[in-house]
Amino acid sequence: MGKNKLSTWQLALISTGGMFGAGWLFSPYYGFQTAGVGVLISWVITACLTIIIGLAFIEIASLLPVLGGVSRFVGVTHNRNLAFIFLSFTWLSYVVYLPLEAQSAIQYIGFWWSDLVHQTPHGVELSKLGFGFAIAIILGLTWFNTFFITNVAKLNSWVSVGKLMIPVCVVVVMILYFGKWQNVVDNLHATPISFEHILLAITTSGLAFAFTGFQNAIILANYAKNYKKAVPYSIFSAVVFGGLIYFCLSLAFIACLPAGHPLAANAVAPLLGLVVLFNAHILFTILFLDAVSAPLGTANVYTAVTGRVLYSLGTDFFPKSFLTKLNKFKTPSGALWLNGFIGICFLMPFPTWKELVDFLSSIVVFSYLAAPIALIILRRAIPDSTDRMFKVKYHKVVGYLGFACCSLLIYWSGENNLFYLTIFLILTTIAYGIFVKGSNPIKALSQSWYLVIYVLLMGVVSHLRETSTIGFPEDNLIIIVLGLITCKIMISSSLKQDEIIKNMSHLKKEVTSIMNE
Repeated sequence: MGKNKLSTWQLALISTGGMFGAGWLFSPYYGFQTAGVGVLISWVITACLTIIIGLAFIEIASLLPVLGGVSRFVGVTHNRNLAFIFLSFTWLSYVVYLPLEAQSAIQYIGFWWSDLVHQTPHGVELSKLGFGFAIAIILGLTWFNTFFITNVAKLNSWVSVGKLMIPVCVVVVMILYFGKWQNVVDNLHATPISFEHILLAITTSGLAFAFTGFQNAIILANYAKNYKKAVPYSIFSAVVFGGLIYFCLSLAFIACLPAGHPLAANAVAPLLGLVVLFNAHILFTILFLDAVSAPLGTANVYTAVTGRVLYSLGTDFFPKSFLTKLNKFKTPSGALWLNGFIGICFLMPFPTWKELVDFLSSIVVFSYLAAPIALIILRRAIPDSTDRMFKVKYHKVVGYLGFACCSLLIYWSGENNLFYLTIFLILTTIAYGIFVKGSNPIKALSQSWYLVIYVLLMGVVSHLRETSTIGFPEDNLIIIVLGLITCKIMISSSLKQDEIIKNMSHLKKEVTSIMNE
């Protein structure tokens, strides 16, 4: 695989470009709807939480560039049941990206071709025609990704440069030429800052979702020429640059829209509506083209990444299945096509962008829990490993704090999504007991009971907050305590040191074999 390696620049663009798909087209707008001017604080908090969680990701990734990402280290530190759960959640979180980005592109085209979408009380949904186009996009990108990973990277490099430059241009033009300080003041008076709404906007308006692209570099790290340099660079550049642009995009809505303007209440394509408001025709054309190409470019990257995640799941649990078979281009075509068809299925129960991103955010952040846990356990089990090129100071503080941050992000996704998360966790555990050799559902549930209780209790706290039985911020303090307790339980339930070292050795052989192909 030597000739198909990715440069640090390509890997950084995969991470940074992954943050500018559907997220930049919708998240600043929905965040403004949820938190008003307070959304600016929401972006700062989201960036800080992501950096804390990202520190754990970087140290673990520096140990070994595992195909499938940090979630696979749960298979090193814990029983196979937990490994299956975390890999399944990581896989599902990436599967949902493809329909989400396809839906975003179609919705923006719907600004021009109204037959593709229709308004409902729940928001903007795809019509039957729009649904058909979304399916075509999913199948087309899946087919393209059955070829060399470098084809994906080369296309992404060109698309990413455009995806990054256009948001910058939009921000500069809208704020400098059309923004007014009085609008900021009026919007602040119209929607007084509420810290609870600031926190809720992080997950329910897609802010956390917008930052998830940072981990793409970790998933594809073993394709990098110098992963020990590329991974930290890719993560930090994505979070810092992406966070700054998202902050300014929200500021553009706040500075350009007068308080109470109809566009702030409902829009098929928020940014297009904003530029049309000021007759910025040239910017409209550029933005329209990017609003279609950016989600498709991001969907292309996530299609590649998702195939590798499912391939790694097959490698660990179904080694002789079609999931682990590579075609002549060294890509897992069976896994890619399965992901494509499952992605199509997600278009049906979540017809609006906001509903789909709410569900996705909770799944993504749950998979993040693997990083702080692995950080603490692996530092204890192999403290002097020469493979560890990046070492976090105060790793226990970072680990526990990272777990608490993830817990808050999951909690802010809302009661309904916590319910879906609980159901999926239980079903995943049962599936492991049924389909993986050597286990059964009862045994599987007994090995992961604390995770089920963890998510279930978050749902209970969310319900109590909805009914005003408990107040704010008491509910968030309860979640922090719950997260710290669950983190301690997971650390205590890890495998013995000799088993962890043995599992790391096996994983290292697998990675070395793949990288030398």
